[in-house]
Amino acid sequence: MRTHVIHWESTVSGSIGTGTKLFEKGEAERLATELNEKYPDIDHDAVIPVSPSAKPAVAEPAVAETASAVERFDAIA
Repeated sequence: MRTHVIHWESTVSGSIGTGTKLFEKGEAERLATELNEKYPDIDHDAVIPVSPSAKPAVAEPAVAETASAVERFDAIA
């Protein structure tokens, strides 16, 4: 079953990316190994892609919430 894609990260620039073509696990692992040998400045890994809706949302920093509470208290006092 085709469940894996190739994820890569440049060790030079820090750029990252994830392919969209699905591979079987073994095929993706072999391809990642081959790509790592051919392009040593880019790290390739076989991964199971995660849909954007499954990624956790970024919460607002607690510091901003605390500042708002302090501002509200100062306004009352």
